[in-house]
Amino acid sequence: MNKKSYIIILVMLATALRLVALEPQEAVNRFVAHSSLRYASVGVQVIDLDSAKSIASYRPEQANITASTMKTVVSSAALGLLGPHFRFETPVYLDGKVDGDTFTGTLVVRGLGDPTLGSVFLPCQANIVDEITSALRARGIKRIVGQIYCDDSYYAYPYFDEDWDVGDLAYDYGAAVHGLCFHDNLVTLSYTLDGRGRVSRSSANPPVPGLKVVSRCRPSRSRNAITPYMNYSMPGMVLTGETTAKSYRNTYANPTPAPMLADSVMRALRTWGIEYQDTTIGEADVERSLLVLHKSPELTEIITSLLDRSDNMFAHALLRAIGAREWELRGQSSMPSDLDVIGVGAVKRWLELQGIDTDPLFMRDGSGLARANKAPVSFFGDMLTMMADRRFDGVRLCDLMPKAAGRAGNTLKENPLSDRIVLKSGSMRHVQCFVGYYPAEKPRYAFAVLVNNFTCSQASIREQIGVFLCNLFEGK
Repeated sequence: MNKKSYIIILVMLATALRLVALEPQEAVNRFVAHSSLRYASVGVQVIDLDSAKSIASYRPEQANITASTMKTVVSSAALGLLGPHFRFETPVYLDGKVDGDTFTGTLVVRGLGDPTLGSVFLPCQANIVDEITSALRARGIKRIVGQIYCDDSYYAYPYFDEDWDVGDLAYDYGAAVHGLCFHDNLVTLSYTLDGRGRVSRSSANPPVPGLKVVSRCRPSRSRNAITPYMNYSMPGMVLTGETTAKSYRNTYANPTPAPMLADSVMRALRTWGIEYQDTTIGEADVERSLLVLHKSPELTEIITSLLDRSDNMFAHALLRAIGAREWELRGQSSMPSDLDVIGVGAVKRWLELQGIDTDPLFMRDGSGLARANKAPVSFFGDMLTMMADRRFDGVRLCDLMPKAAGRAGNTLKENPLSDRIVLKSGSMRHVQCFVGYYPAEKPRYAFAVLVNNFTCSQASIREQIGVFLCNLFEGK
């Protein structure tokens, strides 16, 4: 037997020895006794859904950072408040006059908070750019004299939640929620820094007119360590750190999605042979007509996508949609700068109407990106119990949650249980959390595991939690 085969057998034996069917509290006790959790803040709760009672727990009332498990909270409230068939709408207007095959005026795309416009993650949805060009051709319009205006004014600044870390705003996971979103509010930037650390060349894909890349990097002979920061007032990316003369290519948050969409429409017009003459038109004798009413996929498809990919922008857009609904129900129109606070209040009120105590819920955003988001596992236990068989026109939360698959380590991934457990993970620096159900098709148990400040690697703590879930549900 060679050395490699011997090691594989030892690993398999070790896995088999630690995977045993345990009583729920014994499984919890074994998990929390691990040396990497000696100084950690840990909360664990397992609920028997038939009795709606906890059958195993550890520090159930201790509030911990939730990370992306917060997405289950906003998804649940969105199902209840917006409805499973809710669709975002984005109207496109012609403000002006059509004379023969010429439109003179402004083509207006009115953003109303739809996070899915042009999303690469929902490729089967209608493409708003194609809808616009098709509608113009259907009206026989071959020439536009005026402007393309993508209206981003629906949400007030700031477009990001004020509890988000400023260091997160430049990265793809820190994309903000605008009144008009496009292409997941992401842009791929390619840039070259010269020997002085300055930008010698930059480009954006898709193009974003007006977007700048500024370097404040120090030149280095051998070290490349760049940190990007978002500057919304510029707008653009500011690079700091050290660099050699080098080219870079990365995907970042796009601070101005509206110009990206306007440019995309303009290029599509030219592709289809519709002449576009960009010029300022007076407001006299303006007539408004609806050209296109774009509709997003249904809420259930949006939630399925955001829970599977843990999309912060999609999730926070749902919170803002809930807040906007609340604001409009009060008879208000112009959205306030504290819309996120209004959305959180509406979520909590809905949960309270379902019998859930929200005093332990410290909610700041819809995504979990803010480290100020905290809750005890007892809160998640109550919410998951309430949502376990709650149907919204036949749809349950568990139907929209992803299977465990490889989200909680290799041991669970290779176990048949991985296809029968649905869960939402949440992770950030020194934080790893999971909430979910077993079995997926007809849940009998709900569970929540929130771990903060562990001393092992992220991969190791995921593996430990995966082993815990195997021990917990083996044979059940």
